[in-house]
Order: sequence, then C-alpha cells, then structure tokens
Amino acid sequence: MNLSFLSPLFLIGLGALALPIIAHLISRKSGVKKSFPAVKFLISSQGDLATRSKIKDIILLILRGLILVLIVLVFAKPAVFSFSTVQENTPKSLAIVIDNSLSMGYDDNFSRALRKAQDLIDSLPEGSFALISPLVPNNEQEPFLSQDKTQLKKVIKGIKLSYSFTENDKRIEDIYSKLQNAPNEKKTVALITDLQKNGWENEEFLRSWLEVIDVSEGQEASNHAVSRTQLKYENGSIIIEATVSNFSSDSVQELLTRTRLGDEEIREFFDIGPEDKSAKKFNFSMDKRETPSYGSVETSHDKLKSDDVRHFIINDQDHFKILIVDGDPREDSRLSETYFLARALETISELSDTNISIIDNDSFLDEDMSVYSLIFLANIGEITPRIAKELEEFANNGGTTVIFLGNRVRAGSYNTLLKNILPGELQNLQENRLSLLPEDSDIFSKDINEKVEQVNIEKLFNFAPYPDSNILISTTNNKPFLVKKDHGNGSVFIFTSTADASWNNFPITPVFLPVIKKIHDLTYFAKSKRRNYLIDETVNIEILQDTESTIVIDPSGQEFKLSFGAPEFDNTQLPGIYSVEEKGENTYKFAVNIDPKESNLEKISIPTIESNTAQKGGLVKVFKEIWRYFLWGVVALFVSEAAFRAIFSQ
Repeated sequence: MNLSFLSPLFLIGLGALALPIIAHLISRKSGVKKSFPAVKFLISSQGDLATRSKIKDIILLILRGLILVLIVLVFAKPAVFSFSTVQENTPKSLAIVIDNSLSMGYDDNFSRALRKAQDLIDSLPEGSFALISPLVPNNEQEPFLSQDKTQLKKVIKGIKLSYSFTENDKRIEDIYSKLQNAPNEKKTVALITDLQKNGWENEEFLRSWLEVIDVSEGQEASNHAVSRTQLKYENGSIIIEATVSNFSSDSVQELLTRTRLGDEEIREFFDIGPEDKSAKKFNFSMDKRETPSYGSVETSHDKLKSDDVRHFIINDQDHFKILIVDGDPREDSRLSETYFLARALETISELSDTNISIIDNDSFLDEDMSVYSLIFLANIGEITPRIAKELEEFANNGGTTVIFLGNRVRAGSYNTLLKNILPGELQNLQENRLSLLPEDSDIFSKDINEKVEQVNIEKLFNFAPYPDSNILISTTNNKPFLVKKDHGNGSVFIFTSTADASWNNFPITPVFLPVIKKIHDLTYFAKSKRRNYLIDETVNIEILQDTESTIVIDPSGQEFKLSFGAPEFDNTQLPGIYSVEEKGENTYKFAVNIDPKESNLEKISIPTIESNTAQKGGLVKVFKEIWRYFLWGVVALFVSEAAFRAIFSQ
C-alpha cells in the first residue's frame, strides 16, 4: 500500500498551522514589570495555578493545530493505492498453453501451472472463448475453442506431464493459428512454463500476442541426471560405464548411484563439480547371452526424479564402429577438416553403442576397413588403387561410405579410381553464393527438408549423378549437394562441398547434426539390432514370424498389437523396458530413455507477464479514498477541545 493525495494543492493550507502558534506566542508576551510590594505575598500561592494554565494552553494549542491539519488533509483527499492487473470486460479469445515437458516435473512446477491455468479460465470476461493445449502434443483430442468454463477446466485436469519436449517456437505459432477463426477481435496465447531453455530455437521469442507466465517463481533449480550409459564386453565381463551430470552451480558430494543388471547390484558414490559430469565403470561377470539382458543405473533422487534413472539393454552384437579420415588435419583440432563432423558423431554416439576413430590420410592407406561399419572421408587427396578396391569391397559387404570434398580432392583421380562406387562424375569447381533446396526424399524428415534453406554455399564441385543415384539435397541453381547410391549391400553418400566451414556454413547450421545422424542411423539399423532408444523415437519391431499376434508391452503394462505388415511402433512415451511378444512368448526387449537435454534446467531470457505487464499497460493503480476517516478525526478533535476547555475552566 502507498499513500497519495487526489487534490494535493490543498496541502498549501498546512501553512495555516502557524496562526495558532503565533497567537499563542503573542498572548504570552509580558507587559512592563513594576514592583508592587503589597501583593508579593500572593505570588507564592498562585504558582500552581500558573503552571496549570500553561499546560492547558499547550494542550489546546496542539488540539487546535491538529484540527487545522486534518481539515487541510480532508480537502486534499488522501487515498491509499496499490498496483493491480487490468481486469478487462471486453470478450477475448485465449489459448492457454501448459508446459508439460519433462523439466516441469521439477518440484511442484507442473501443479502450479495447472492451478494458474484454472485461474485464467475463471478471470475470462463473459463472451470470451478459450482453448487449452499442452506444449508437448499428445495423441489425444485436438485443442478446441469453447466458452464452457467447466469443460475447459476438465481439459486442464486431463493434461499429463510428459517425458519429452518439443520445438516450442513452432508449436506456439501453430496454437496461435488455431485462434484465427475465433469470433473475438483480441487473440492472446498465454504460455505457462518454467522458462527452461531446451526446445527453444529462438531464445528471444517475442510476439505481441504472447504472454509468458513463469511458475518456477524465479528459483535457481539444481539438478543431476544419469545422462549416458555405455556397454561393452571385455574378458568375459560386461562393463557398464555410467555418466552422471551435474547441471547446478554447486558441487555434488557422495551421490549414491546403483547399477543393476538382472539380480546383481553394484553401488558407487559420485563427487561431481559444478556444471560438470563424472563417469564410473561397473564390472559384471557374466557370459554373452543370445537374449539381451537388461538393467538400469539410478542415483539418489532430487527434485526432478524422472531423469535420475537410465535403462539399458545388453545387446548381443559387436560395437558399431565409425572411421573418420581427416584429409587436412591441424595441430589445433578446431581448424581441422573433421572438427564439426567429429563433434556431431560424438553427440550421436552418446545415444548409441558406437566407437569412433579419427585418422589422417597417411594412416588410412594402411587401415583395415573391414572392422568398421561407417567410414567418413573428408577432403582426402590421396586415393590408391588398393584403397579404391577395399572401399568397393567395404560397400559390397554392407558398409556405408560418406565422402566430403575439398581443396585436396583431384576430380580426375576420384573419377578413375572410384568410378565403381561414386554416385556420379566429379566435374569442375564452381564458386558462387548459393543456398540449398529441399528434395522430395523419403530419407530426410519434413523438418530437415525445411531447414536446409539456412545453408549457404560459397564453393562446390559440379557433379553429374548417374541414373541409379538419388539426389537428396540440391542448390538453388539445381546443382547436387548430397547424392546417394546403393552399391552391393551398402551405400555411398557424397557431399559436393566441404565438411568444415571453409566453403559453406553447413556444419554450423541446425541442419548438420540431423543430416549426419540420419546417415548414421541408416547404417546403424542395418548393421546391428538396436535395443536402446529415446522417448518418442519410432522403433522398427523385428517380427520374426508371419503372425498377427505380435504384441509390444510398455513399462506400465499396456499392450499394443502389431500386424506383420506394419512393424513400426511409435508409442514410446514412457521411459523403461519394453517387451516384444509373439504367440505369447517373449522374443526380445528394448529400452527407452529420456533425452538428457531436458535435464539441463538453464532458463531463457523471454520476458514474463510479471516483468513486462507495466510496459504493456497491464498494471493500473487502484485507489481507496480515506479522507472520510480524517473528517471523523476533525469532529473528534472538536469535541475533545471543547470538553478539555470546559474541564479546565472549572
């Protein structure tokens, strides 16, 4: 509460307070003193009376002064005020988006978001429309506009916390588009969120129609998570390397971590510094099995419990091995030809059981390719006939080769030695500023095809594809940028520009990682029986028999029936172990885990409704006049002054 005056000019009247003081001082002025011996004996008897008279005068002075002050304040109209949000009476259309991503499971954030959504429904003016939508979409009913507040609150109660995240920018734009057919002129989207950074492509996503409400109460959230598990066989043992990440600014000491495999459990304590991670190896003595074993790594719980456990399947296949050949290595790895490529593959390897080796051109001449599943050649200048023959055998045996070109590449040498596996013929080098265009390809998702337009090309080789090749990505002048050819049991991909940023910005755009991952996954799925997935990934179920009774059982026990002609399973919304059954018998299991990106609770800087409402005019001063209380004070003082005067006059 704050004090203000509605008519502050009347406060000038406080100057009248000087009048009774001046009158009092004048009345106290003494006359000329003369000695009068006859009445000296009376002076001593009047001492008490004089003192009493002075006290009376002072009290009356104070009372009359207060009366003047209160009269002036009554005319100045004092009032107390506070700031309050504008309560609009104009009907509007409101989309309430409730952030149900994994990070909202921290503490009580999700419950607060649901309560806030109900408060927004209650505050809607008559004639308003609203729709309720989760930020992470589900497979249930599409959001719909309604004026029925009871029905809208029922939808709010039905929203569940997910274990994933989404592309927030695109999702919010899509939800806003659903308001366009609403009858009311004013259309607003209210996002109730914890402001967690993951999922935002633009960290300053500002829209005039968007109001962001932060339910995390500005708290700095600390969190740790089991972010990775790696498995391998060694000397008859299974070694599970568990990585625990600390996403807070404080260190974590003696964090109890349990690793379980079957009925066996090993415990370790982790000490992790601020914003750091730590890895420990857990050694289980057991033989390889035809049926993969499964287990988990779990830490002591914090306020976000869902990422404190990670499940895994022990696959009976060998490791998926990748070879990267750097044709232009540098002492500073950041300047090397394969720097961005290596970082992308390291990120991908965190989600799969993959080993990566990086060598230079000279070492490649003596390398055994048969132990690898995927080979990347980046700006390789020296190709020998033996290397060319081994690359052809590598493709025949099911391997995948990915070729990036560059300044060391000699087109004639490539065309002569690699003519059997190349998807086309290398031609002259072209220097021209170009962008990329998406192709209608089944390999890359619609999202990747839309984002390739962000790539700019300065140099590339002109390339003439063979009829049996597929152009996956082209430039704006219809020159091939990425071409694929199947050879034997394997494949060959060729990029007509570089793997580093010297000829293009491809490796530093959001397109690079998903393109490399897709090429990786195509080979990975073909070469191994994948058993570890992330939330919302599609699983290609291996239906071993021509049967209509294949069932997938999720961690909650819910059953999903599959047909022989449709083996894809996309109901991977829960973390845990899934079982595949045929004719009532368990055939194999696979694990689904949370993406560790959602465990980092770092916030974005989007202004919230609390901080930007004043700028938008969303706050108003609410006044409460209190001058009447001062008027009653004047009356009380008049009565007190009269009573006091009467008492002292007796």
